Amino acid sequence: MPTITLDQTLCVHCGQCSLVCPNRIFQRHSNDDCPELIEEADEICIGCCHCVAACLGRSITIGTIAADDCWEYDKSVSIRFENLAHLVRSRRSIRCYADKPIDDRVIEQLLDVVRWAPTAKNALPVKWVVINSAHKVKELAGLVMNWIGSQPGSEKMVAAWHAGYDPVFRGAPCVVAAYTDDTAPLAGWSPIDSAIAVETLDICASAMRLGACWAGLFVRAVQSEKSTFNRWLGLSETETIHGALMLGHAGEVVYQRIPYRPEAPLIWIR
Repeated sequence: MPTITLDQTLCVHCGQCSLVCPNRIFQRHSNDDCPELIEEADEICIGCCHCVAACLGRSITIGTIAADDCWEYDKSVSIRFENLAHLVRSRRSIRCYADKPIDDRVIEQLLDVVRWAPTAKNALPVKWVVINSAHKVKELAGLVMNWIGSQPGSEKMVAAWHAGYDPVFRGAPCVVAAYTDDTAPLAGWSPIDSAIAVETLDICASAMRLGACWAGLFVRAVQSEKSTFNRWLGLSETETIHGALMLGHAGEVVYQRIPYRPEAPLIWIR
């Protein structure tokens, strides 16, 4: 766990640290006092850095992360709810891609944002494999098709593949997969952490006008024949793919409207 440093000479007694800490490692006897760390603070701190982000006096360091290592909030940037709502509603699962590669720098820019996606106890277990080559994506699709061909009721998909259509990645030039280490602490949360990260990537890609679609068949194949796919992906036996996204520039399809979705069942408990 990280070492916590509180410089009382910089503390302005704002009390923000004691308000935001999820494990209550900062205590104050009164509003006029500088906070003190509880005895087991270093053991139970999860390194979320909420205290560093909130401290008015810039007096807290978590591990090696101090206020000067953080980005300042840009209060001039305001994301209006109606804009975000439109992005979510208008996002489509793209299954028709242009014959155009994605620049590596665009993917790096997306993943640089996605690293802020929340994870259980801020464990940050999610890692990425990027297959950004139409040739390698097709090779990977072939491996998936080998698995699909062994499944009942796969005849139509196999026939489509042999006819030159890719029912796995739909012609996407890039696949980005989230994986974690099974031996890591809190590994039981890894499927959820990965799903959050992949969906964050999905929304960010949509904001950048890229087409995206969850690669469910690929994930099912990987988890069914882990050794085969892990060797191809360069992963160890203790690493597991939990989610993946096809990425590419959308093809010729242009959507004119947002399809209807029924309201989800809702239970109020008051």
